[in-house]
Amino acid sequence: MNSRNLFIAICIMTFGIATLAMSQTYFEDNFDDPKESEKKWVALFGEWELKDDEYHQLQNSPNCMSVVADEFWEDDWSDYTFEVRGSKVSGAEGFLIMFRCQGLMQARGQALEDHPPRMEKLKPSLEYWWNLGGWGNTRSQVESWGGKAGANSAHTIKDKDWYNIKIVNTPNSYTVILNDEEVAEVDDDTEGGVGRIGLATWSTVAKYDDVVVYGPDGPSLAVDAKNKLATTWAHLKSVK
Repeated sequence: MNSRNLFIAICIMTFGIATLAMSQTYFEDNFDDPKESEKKWVALFGEWELKDDEYHQLQNSPNCMSVVADEFWEDDWSDYTFEVRGSKVSGAEGFLIMFRCQGLMQARGQALEDHPPRMEKLKPSLEYWWNLGGWGNTRSQVESWGGKAGANSAHTIKDKDWYNIKIVNTPNSYTVILNDEEVAEVDDDTEGGVGRIGLATWSTVAKYDDVVVYGPDGPSLAVDAKNKLATTWAHLKSVK
């Protein structure tokens, strides 16, 4: 292909590639706009606060949870990657990273607030959480109410450090990744992998940032209107 035809092909593909890429980010929140973030989350228990461009849970109590609001989640999403950064401020344990959640969450002795209306009506109730630094910050494991637990590891969580947490969820399995290292993959086809994501803590004060959920083709590409050609060319080179 000569340079003129290549240029035309790149221009034609730009908008298609951008549309495809944009459709792959299902949910995201970097907490830079508190008014927008307030719409995206529903706190079920705990003292959640948007400050310093982060999402803080300030109550040192068990089972503090916040889940994505109905308006920002589709109930048939079952093939997605969930990424978040977390930092423990203080307390006995680490993080509870929730996924595959639908129906009523387990109260575990707490008086939970109202769930997102559509979520509350879904059957059966299902809840997964990656308990990082659980059991007095001695180990980690994916736990589940209604599903399949697993991914046992010796990981603990240090105060003040930031951790990159990733969960790759498919209709037949889930894979948990900490700081870019795969911890475990668990075969599990419970309810076809459906269920929304959330953030939680257990007897710990913690903060979260940079939440993104995207489909199997990866997150959206940032397309600059002034630099679409460069973005498209970079994409073409990456798949060459």
